[in-house]
Amino acid sequence: MNKLIVIGVVLILIIVGGVYYGYYYFSTGNLNIYIQDPPGNLQNLKIYLTISSIMIHKINGSWITISNKSITVLLTSNITFITSARIPAGEYNEVFLEISSAQVVMGNLNISAKIPSGVFKIHIINGMYLKGGSSESLLISFPHVTFANGEIIISPSVTAKVIS
Repeated sequence: MNKLIVIGVVLILIIVGGVYYGYYYFSTGNLNIYIQDPPGNLQNLKIYLTISSIMIHKINGSWITISNKSITVLLTSNITFITSARIPAGEYNEVFLEISSAQVVMGNLNISAKIPSGVFKIHIINGMYLKGGSSESLLISFPHVTFANGEIIISPSVTAKVIS
């Protein structure tokens, strides 16, 4: 009799676990985020961005936090992985990057770059639809770095697009 009870409890736990896992798996998808600066844009400069927060905007109006971990990346023409996260399935249209610092290295010179407002609110070109159980990758591009009034300014005209 005790064996039957134990077997019954184990079967119930397996079924409940399977239902939970199936719901979680098919109601979420994996998002990978990459960053890149177009070739030739930086000339002989190295720009390091410290990203303190990454969020993504779901069409229904909610913002989902991808990462609150500080990540320092070098902008290069190579595609660089930043982070990944499992997020709810759905349609997304913007990415939000909070930048805590931007450093420009020119030879032996290390200069702080100016980022107007300290954030980038990035439009996802043609949007992104994440299906449950699937994976998508976003590439964020920084096309405009300018020099004005003795300051290096990283333009907020940043874009993101889905890549395969």
